[in-house]
Amino acid sequence: MFLFSISTFPNCSYKLGLPSAESGSFHLHVRNNSMAPILGPKVDRELRKKIIYNGTFTLVSQPEDADMFIIVTISNYDDTSEAYRPNDSLLALGLNLGVTARVQVRDQRDLVFKETQVRANASVHRPESTRLPEESSSLQSLAEELASNIHLSLLNQAW
Repeated sequence: MFLFSISTFPNCSYKLGLPSAESGSFHLHVRNNSMAPILGPKVDRELRKKIIYNGTFTLVSQPEDADMFIIVTISNYDDTSEAYRPNDSLLALGLNLGVTARVQVRDQRDLVFKETQVRANASVHRPESTRLPEESSSLQSLAEELASNIHLSLLNQAW
């Protein structure tokens, strides 16, 4: 019985995780139309990390090698006060950063296969009431949240 189980299970091809997309290879392009200039590269890097780590989609670096295109357009960056001193509203202690992204999946003929809107928010706080939060770390948390929401949106599609 033991020899039967040893010889049978190595021949099984069970893979943990989500199935691979049957549509082939994808090229990712992130456009940044927001007022946060460094947000585009941060979202691009975080989204690539999530896609590669998950292994569901195959990313290619050259557009001519792709079967499908994922185009992300970032826009509507805003920040609002979250917490403030009741006696002095000019010294907000926290900010809520928000951004919207339009995600399109296009085929080689440039026809839109799937289109959706994704929104992300991140909260940041001032280290002191007289200093602003660090812009790079604030935008990093927003980029991670947006990339995660975009990735989930892509995974939830019925390919």
